[in-house]
Amino acid sequence: MSTLKPTVSTSHGEVAADALGPTLVHEHLFVKNPEFHANFPALWDAAEGVDRAVRELECAYDAGVRTVVDMTVLGQGRDPDLIAAVAARTRVNVVLATGMYVLDGLPQIVRYRGPGQLIDVPDPLVDLMESDVTVGVGNTGVRASLVKFACELPRPDDTVRRVAAAVAEVHRRTGVPVVAHTEPAIPNALAVLELLADLGVSPSQVVLAHAGDITDPGYLAEVAASGAYIGCDRFGMAAFLSDEKRADIVEFLAAAGRIDQVLVSHDCPSFIDHLPREIRSAMAPQWSYTHLHEHVLPQLAERGLSEAQLSTLMQTNPARLLAKVASIAEGDANAAA
Repeated sequence: MSTLKPTVSTSHGEVAADALGPTLVHEHLFVKNPEFHANFPALWDAAEGVDRAVRELECAYDAGVRTVVDMTVLGQGRDPDLIAAVAARTRVNVVLATGMYVLDGLPQIVRYRGPGQLIDVPDPLVDLMESDVTVGVGNTGVRASLVKFACELPRPDDTVRRVAAAVAEVHRRTGVPVVAHTEPAIPNALAVLELLADLGVSPSQVVLAHAGDITDPGYLAEVAASGAYIGCDRFGMAAFLSDEKRADIVEFLAAAGRIDQVLVSHDCPSFIDHLPREIRSAMAPQWSYTHLHEHVLPQLAERGLSEAQLSTLMQTNPARLLAKVASIAEGDANAAA
C-alpha cells in the first residue's frame, strides 16, 4: 500500500496537495486565436503579454495567492511555449488542464476521424488528452491535472456528446477530475451531469464551472445535492452577474452545508483577444487575479463566513480536487511490483 502524500504536477514540480496554499482553481493566462495571431502578428505583442502576465501573477502572490490553475485548453488558444515563459518567472505554482473547448463543431483535424465519422476509428482526442496527463503539456514539464469540455446548450448536441465521451475516457484511464464549462443562464448543469453519469463519471469527480452563477435557488439546490463541485468562479465579471449576487450564492451554499463543494475563482485571463482591454476595463474594472483576496473574501467574512470556511474555499477544496496519491509512473511501478 502506497504511503506517498497526494501531489500535484505544477510549474514548480510535484507539490504536495496540502502545500498548494490559497488556490485560484479557474483562471486563464492567454485566450486567443492562434491562426489570426500567426498571420497578423501586429494584433498582439507576445513578449509584452508574457511580461504583463508575470506582473499580474506576482501581484496575486503578494495578495496571498500561491497556486493558479490555467484552465485554457484546445480551442481556446493554449500555448505551451507562452505558459512556460510565464511560469519560469513567477513564484506562483501554475497547474494545467487538458481538454477541448468547442461551441460550434470540432475543427477539421479531428472532425472527420472518430467513432461513426467518415474515417471510423477510435477518437484521436482520447490519446492526445491522455498524453497531456501522463507525459505533460508541450514543453512545460507540467502534467495536466484536470480534463475539460464545454456545453452551452440546453441539451448536449452530437459535438458535445463526442467530446464528453472522450473526456470521460481520459478520466477513466487517469483518474483526473472532469471540468464542464456550463451555461448558468439556461441553466444546463443538470443536463451535463446526466450526460456524464451516462458515461460513467461520478458527480463527485465533476466540476460544474460557472454553475455558481445560477440564480434559481431550487435548481442550484438540486445541482448541489448531486455532490458535484460548483464553480463560483466568475467573481469580477460584472457584465454577467454582480459580485453581491455571487456572494449571496456562496452564502446560500454555505448555509445549506455545501461549502465543501464550492470552488471560488475569477475565470480571468491576463490576455483575451476577443475583449479589447479598454472595453474589458469598462465592463469589469475589478476583474483580476487579486480581486478575491482584496475584495470578495473580506466581504464574505463580513457576511459571517468563518476563517475556517474561507480556508475551505481557498485551500481545502482545491487541494482535495487536485490531489493525486502518486504520479502515473509511480502508480504503474507499484502495480507491477
